[in-house]
Parts: sequence; C-alpha cells; structure tokens
Amino acid sequence: MCVASLRSMTIALKAKKVLNEAFIECEIIKLVPHMTKRGCAYGIKFDCINIYSVENVLKQNRVKYTEIFRL
Repeated sequence: MCVASLRSMTIALKAKKVLNEAFIECEIIKLVPHMTKRGCAYGIKFDCINIYSVENVLKQNRVKYTEIFRL
C-alpha cells in the first residue's frame, strides 16, 4: 500500500472525494508525525498500482500533498 501525506483533515477529505470520483479506492488514515519528512497529520492510503493515477488526479484537482511513500 502507498500513502499520500496531507497537512489537514480538510485536505484529506477533498483528496478522498476527488479520488473516489475517479474510481480510485482509498481511505483516510492518521499518520504518526515521524512517518513523514514534514510531520503531516493525515494520509490517503491506496494501492501502489494506482500511484500515477493518484498523482495526476490530485494535481488536476489542485490537492496539495507533501509526499507519497510505501507502507
């Protein structure tokens, strides 16, 4: 599984909405601050096979994420 780290719950909710609209399954998870470089609080977990689609959908919808990493 992969995770896109996000700064707030509001951004996480928007990311989940736009990904679901693009038929990409995902879920919001709480991150431990040391898991990311910037200490982001929330993440969107998704199957790594969709990594390029996730990046494209988030960028097209102007949803800013800090990084994407594998769990």
